[in-house]
Amino acid sequence: MYKYLTCLCLLAFMAGSCRNTKPPMTQNQESTQLDFTAGPPTIVYKTKRDYSDKVAVIFNAEKTAIVAYPHPQDIAKKGNRVKPTVLAQGYLLDNQGLNENAAFTQYTFEEYAALAKAPTLAELKASIIDKEPFTELCHCGNRNQFTSLEQDLNQLITRRLVPCQSFTAHSKQR
Repeated sequence: MYKYLTCLCLLAFMAGSCRNTKPPMTQNQESTQLDFTAGPPTIVYKTKRDYSDKVAVIFNAEKTAIVAYPHPQDIAKKGNRVKPTVLAQGYLLDNQGLNENAAFTQYTFEEYAALAKAPTLAELKASIIDKEPFTELCHCGNRNQFTSLEQDLNQLITRRLVPCQSFTAHSKQR
């Protein structure tokens, strides 16, 4: 009996400790604090040109070698969900896994998804159309904090993405 009571108390304690005490962000919330805990990142950006239908690859910090790229089947499985979400004032919400070392290829999502196998690194490197595509690139914290992602991000955009963390300032110092 004592064993079962101890287990029950332990389970109750664990269930209570898993609860998120931070309220989710809502569109009317005036708080400027964002949650940057581990989880899917919220990357908001603008580019020099329209690359919204182009597949991106990730370079190393020196932009000399490709370190990450999707397999065509990854793009095929995600379909339109991999394309960026259009936000206010020309901003886009990343659904591809971009960072400050991303570069866009000439491949459209449809073309890339139709490939039988992934291009070689040499082919991917030759397909790059812009190694420095971003005019703005910001990390707005953990994606799970937002209750209405697009509306909440559009609210942040009206406040000039404060308090998001800008990657653009860091990458221009290189």
